[in-house]
Amino acid sequence: MKKLMIAMLVGGMCAGISAEAQESAAKANWSEKITLKGDVRARFESIDEDNKDTRNRGRVRARLGAYAKVNDEVDAAIALASGDSDPVSTNQSLGDGFSSKDIRLDLAYIDYHPEVLPGSLILGKMRMPFATVNDLIWDSDLNPEGAALTLKLPVGDGLALLANGGAFYIVERSSDSESMLYGAQLAVEMKSEDFKILGGATFYYYDNIEGYATFVDNKSGAGNSVMKDADGITSYVNGYEILEFFAQLGFDVGMPVVLAGNYVVNNEADDDDKGFMVGVQLGRLKDPGSFTFGYSYRKLEKDAVVGAFADSDAWGGGTDGKSHKLNIGYQIAKNLAGSITYFISEKGIDSDVDYNRLQVDLSARF
Repeated sequence: MKKLMIAMLVGGMCAGISAEAQESAAKANWSEKITLKGDVRARFESIDEDNKDTRNRGRVRARLGAYAKVNDEVDAAIALASGDSDPVSTNQSLGDGFSSKDIRLDLAYIDYHPEVLPGSLILGKMRMPFATVNDLIWDSDLNPEGAALTLKLPVGDGLALLANGGAFYIVERSSDSESMLYGAQLAVEMKSEDFKILGGATFYYYDNIEGYATFVDNKSGAGNSVMKDADGITSYVNGYEILEFFAQLGFDVGMPVVLAGNYVVNNEADDDDKGFMVGVQLGRLKDPGSFTFGYSYRKLEKDAVVGAFADSDAWGGGTDGKSHKLNIGYQIAKNLAGSITYFISEKGIDSDVDYNRLQVDLSARF
């Protein structure tokens, strides 16, 4: 009997050790496959618009993502971010009676990149898959939803051809046709030790947009030309077939310098259909004590792009405006940076309403 009890005890101990070993191996495997990344930003913002009281507010942004290597050919990601249903802002304003702030699903995608494909097939809610040089067309917080194919084809020493395409759901309707966005892009990238050049063209086509309710807010066109019914519902007057040409040049003169610009035209609008943006950035935030300085100018006519998805800061967001943007950034410590951004804008190209915006940020990354 004693021998049996001893054998059972030893067996139990061995089983426990085995289970602990398996659990430890599973934890090690989990940590090798999944990377957690996030950031928190605290902001003071002041908005001075003609015929309105100056608005001062505190804002926060929080983002956390899990990025997994499923196998050698598949990656996946899930990320959460502060904010509400607005697709172009993850900020939350402070001062609502200490209320809890909303957290939403910001990313959820599968990235399939087999060895035979010089790129990726991406499905789900993803980061913008097209090469961009600024936020003239797309706000930096916008994450489209659908399918994208991104290809990078080497064609020589330091030379590559980029070919990107995608189909994205904007509004799915049970009893009517869905509104879709289709995009195709071709670009050339040249790299050397001394410089980097990127240049190309993109075509964006919105299907089922003309005559349909405006996206995101059906009582605001976000600067676009709209018609309004008896209930105040706004609908798009124009279709949107947007052609973009873009270029970016990077080089070093003792500090990194990046020059960038783009031009857009909407082939479906008869007028107020163009926009452009040019800018320069000096420096790069990296080691403590490093800094950046940036300047850009943009002008975006009413129907050049879809206003609901354009930058949300210059002249309050959307289209129909022009703006100077100045930015200074400073790396305070490892993973901690501060910045000051100032917009000098006119809200409405023809109405000339002055709109100035100051943003003072402190950002921590982990």
